[in-house]
Amino acid sequence: MSKAVEAVSPAAVLAKPAIEKKPMSWSNIALGAAIQTFEVSTLGQPFEVVKTHMAGKYLTSNRADSIATSLKKTYARGGIAGFYQGLIPWAWIEASTKGGVLLFTSSEIDYRARVAGFSSSWAGLFGGVGGGVAQAYTTMGFCTFMKT
Repeated sequence: MSKAVEAVSPAAVLAKPAIEKKPMSWSNIALGAAIQTFEVSTLGQPFEVVKTHMAGKYLTSNRADSIATSLKKTYARGGIAGFYQGLIPWAWIEASTKGGVLLFTSSEIDYRARVAGFSSSWAGLFGGVGGGVAQAYTTMGFCTFMKT
């Protein structure tokens, strides 16, 4: 029983595998939007409302408000619903768009970086940073202004 030995050229051994672009998946973009919307609907918006109240301490009469005081004043202003001011529609619009933008942009930058010869670690880093920048500049400005 002799087995045939297949000859492999040195170029074939050293060749890198072809980098394939992942097809755009609308389900991944929708998943990003859904995750961001869930996050803002649970704890994200209440923290945003308290943060905005406290950030006003440098501009308004809330200068001496601590976190506890901010929580009490927000509750006094509207009960539990007071913590969700601006959630509908502005926070939902922002969340649903920024999640999709982040996943789409980071995936595209990741692919372009790998094609350019970067390792998958560096490509992932560039994709994450680029996705975050795209997210911040395309969605958050107008919606954050409208919801606060």
